[in-house]
Amino acid sequence: MRTLVARTLLLLAGSVLSLGCGGQKPPGTVQTVPGAVVAVPAQAQAANAASTSAPKAKAKSGSAAPEKKKSQIPTNADPGTVFLVNSNGQPMEVERTKGQLTSDQFVVAAADVGNDSTKFIVESIKTGALSSQSLIGTGQPKPGFTLPKGFVPVREVGYSEEGLPMRIICTKTGTNLALVPAGTAIVGTDVGAEECKPSFTVNLDTYYMEILEVTVRDYEKYRTEMREKKKPVPPSGSNPSAEPTWPVLGLTWASTQNYARWAGMELPTESEWEKAARGPNGLRTPWGEGKALWSNRSLTTTGAYPTDHSPYGILDLAGNAKEWCTDLYSSSGHVDAAAAAERETLHNWTGPKKVKDMNQRVIKGNGREWNCWHREGKDMGKSHFDVGFRCVLRIPPDAKPPAPHKASS
Repeated sequence: MRTLVARTLLLLAGSVLSLGCGGQKPPGTVQTVPGAVVAVPAQAQAANAASTSAPKAKAKSGSAAPEKKKSQIPTNADPGTVFLVNSNGQPMEVERTKGQLTSDQFVVAAADVGNDSTKFIVESIKTGALSSQSLIGTGQPKPGFTLPKGFVPVREVGYSEEGLPMRIICTKTGTNLALVPAGTAIVGTDVGAEECKPSFTVNLDTYYMEILEVTVRDYEKYRTEMREKKKPVPPSGSNPSAEPTWPVLGLTWASTQNYARWAGMELPTESEWEKAARGPNGLRTPWGEGKALWSNRSLTTTGAYPTDHSPYGILDLAGNAKEWCTDLYSSSGHVDAAAAAERETLHNWTGPKKVKDMNQRVIKGNGREWNCWHREGKDMGKSHFDVGFRCVLRIPPDAKPPAPHKASS
């Protein structure tokens, strides 16, 4: 996802105030975040200045007071970040915050009336994150490579340079998974909360991650099959009556693990989760270093926030439900990992082996300011109302094509 794409969308929202923002607010409103960049058309800013600087007219006896013109500049916006947008379709540039090396350049074009702010067109020219074009594979299928049973490629999306499909489908669940290529990942931070420090580097093999969190509908397929096969029916989540596309919530760690294995997959490790969210360059959020388009975000249907989009095209990693990982939790887990990384290259790190509380597992997602290095520990045997999960399919490095058949002499 483009760096600062959320702020770009704010520009779009401000430059076409006649359109609805986010599909939830009436025309004429701007969804914003304190301190974020907000664009306002020149005429709107002039009207705002007039409404705040002009003397107030006194109402005559028996007549209605003149209607006060409503300001279109959000009251919680930083004045230093409000600037004019006079036209669409022209190259624009926003300087990054102090310490960033480059600027974001983009072209703004308004969509049809009725579309929300996520449907506007953004053509970025410079960026520090991976582009959406990287989600379309241009490689050729790897000769002899086959996916595990129960998974099929989405050929229309193409193949990676290594010949692996960019997208696959789990036939049992019907869910889509995105390719996360083998390579290094930056886990943790050197500037965040103590339990997230320090950052360290780990080498990960190839894997696929579900693009969306496991939904109420997905989980019910599992329960239905167990019921039909006369096997013990797994417990339902804490929100069985929610919309089918909501993330299933309130399952114990064991229940999510059982589902994942039923589907032919596993829960991700903390390292796998962070790489899927932050990309190979260790971005702060899935979309880069900028602020989110939303200021407050509650639990909702999966995929409802297109800007919560990782470099690999995976959604809802910053927000929506928190998610179970396989790792045991320790507040000093990153300290141990960093120390181990100094001795040798970490490969497929699965977390600490010795912890104070063996009942706690790592939870990721929905952190403060949407930081994807956020981590916490939860009791794996309890139901947590805001915790869901998603699955991964690991591709071992020795998944090679079969040896050529030798003709008999």
